[in-house]
Amino acid sequence: MQQPEQTVSQAVARLVHETQGEQRERLLEEVLLVCSDEEIATMAEQMITQDDGLPETPMMRKLRQQGYNRGWQEGRQEGRQEGREEGRQEGREEGQEQERRALLLRQLARRCGPLTADMTARVQTLDADRLLDLADALLDFTSISDLEQWLATAAPADPQP
Repeated sequence: MQQPEQTVSQAVARLVHETQGEQRERLLEEVLLVCSDEEIATMAEQMITQDDGLPETPMMRKLRQQGYNRGWQEGRQEGRQEGREEGRQEGREEGQEQERRALLLRQLARRCGPLTADMTARVQTLDADRLLDLADALLDFTSISDLEQWLATAAPADPQP
């Protein structure tokens, strides 16, 4: 056959549309017996996705189950791969944010002098946007009071109970 995939698919389609009952089932099973595993797999994929109204024979149930199993397995593999990639990306982002915080704390200490534990904790809790705001504001600081004032307006401390 020159194009076995297309020819077999056309033959199966004709069997489905031009035969009925036991004759259809017998002819379909005979076609499947002469096909290679690869041809059967290809047809099964087409039948499962197109659902040409084929009868529910034991062979068809087996093919549908094999297709389902293969699709499920491939989906799990893709999901695992995507999960690994997302995990790596999140890890890189968290590492970069920690490095930014550490660098900013060093720059603050150098510009303003030693920071209190409360100031350090408040800087540690800032989100990424506020960290960038503080990094910009730091360039204008001349003393620890500038940092205290910035934190008071931009990152107020939690009230004590």
